[in-house]
Amino acid sequence: MPTKNAKPRKIPTYRLRPGYDQAIVTLTDAVTKKRRDYWLGEFNSRQSREHYHRVIAAWEAGARRLPPLDANAPSPDGSASGRDDVTVVEIIHEYWLWAKGYYRPKHVQALHGALSLLRQFHGRSPATDFGPKKLRSLREEMIGGDGTERKPWSRKYINAQVQRIRHLFKWAAAREMVPATVYESLRTLEPLRRGKCEARETTKVMPVPDELLDAIRPHLSRPVRALVELQLLTGARPGELVGLRPCDIEMDRDSVVWKYRPEMHKNAFRDRERVIYLGPRSQAILREFLGDRATDAYLFSPKEAEAEHRTRRRADRKTPIAYGNRAGTNRREVPIRVPGDRYTTSSYQRAIQYACNRAFPLPVHLARQANENGASWKQRLVNSGLWDEAMAWRRSHRFHPHQLRHNCASNLRKLHGLEASALVLGHASAKLTDAVYAERDLARVVDVIQKNG
Repeated sequence: MPTKNAKPRKIPTYRLRPGYDQAIVTLTDAVTKKRRDYWLGEFNSRQSREHYHRVIAAWEAGARRLPPLDANAPSPDGSASGRDDVTVVEIIHEYWLWAKGYYRPKHVQALHGALSLLRQFHGRSPATDFGPKKLRSLREEMIGGDGTERKPWSRKYINAQVQRIRHLFKWAAAREMVPATVYESLRTLEPLRRGKCEARETTKVMPVPDELLDAIRPHLSRPVRALVELQLLTGARPGELVGLRPCDIEMDRDSVVWKYRPEMHKNAFRDRERVIYLGPRSQAILREFLGDRATDAYLFSPKEAEAEHRTRRRADRKTPIAYGNRAGTNRREVPIRVPGDRYTTSSYQRAIQYACNRAFPLPVHLARQANENGASWKQRLVNSGLWDEAMAWRRSHRFHPHQLRHNCASNLRKLHGLEASALVLGHASAKLTDAVYAERDLARVVDVIQKNG
């Protein structure tokens, strides 16, 4: 595997053969240093571009030894196998139109990456010819990346992407676009196992340290701070809270606990009901935002956060009102971007990142200078070899909103046990809570070992 700081090795270029209308690529054997031309088909055609990517992939997969000349060679009519079958790109097109309206945005985003890679390497190939061998070759591309824009994917993400490609052919088989045997053959490809492959492993998601939370609270706007506190108390996912409205809350007078049943949630397609319970502390947070608000208005609004921010700045103004700009005189009539009526999971995450940046500014040698814009600052750090250090600092002083769910799960398990934690988080099984969300009580383990070890 290449080292972290190793420069990407040069990839032979796709080019026109002089005197012909055909494209070729010239490869060099890594051991014998022998060079060989590979004819790819009509220059600048999609088929020749795809053939180029397949030849390069075979060359890389074989440790840069020369692949056979007839591997995936185009036929005289320009098709990959000379058959008049439905192609992979046709299936991708129909599937994409269906998936955009069926899946949640996060799944669609991941699906786009898998389908783009499949189209790049096998788009013009007959769908009936796509089998486990080609899927394995495509998976190797996911493991290695392309050395430039597409970085190597993690093992778990690769397994998920391979499963999405399988589902593409399952969907096509259900609509009689391809034989069902194509999907069945793809199922024979075993998933990547930890320690048995070269794919990188991701680090386990951990709860947010208390000191990090304490440091950023003063830098959060009132709505974002309320969202953070509600996640810590209820264990709700970010997407379940950002769209909360007064009409969504069941305020039962006979019960000290309020209930919130989000219509859209992670397991809605499984016909599972999700109930978020709001106790006295959560209710106290929500009452600050209920007031005389319309029942169908969002509780947590970036527009309101921006208005409160401007009010605070006006109150902290040092320049007398008779001097300088008056409030609102330097605003654009048609601003490029305006605050929305509600937070999204992305805008909520960005708000937390901004607060982390303010609470933990970069060290002086990594920080942006007064005369630098974003591009020049990044270029300076890249040229001086400090960019990785700056990004490592940012990662160690930031957190993702979903980690707050881990905080809640760990606290509930320590105080009330595993079953209670699973019920609050909405898990069908306590095993999932134990395996993913609830961190082990290390203090209890240390105490046991001290007494018995």
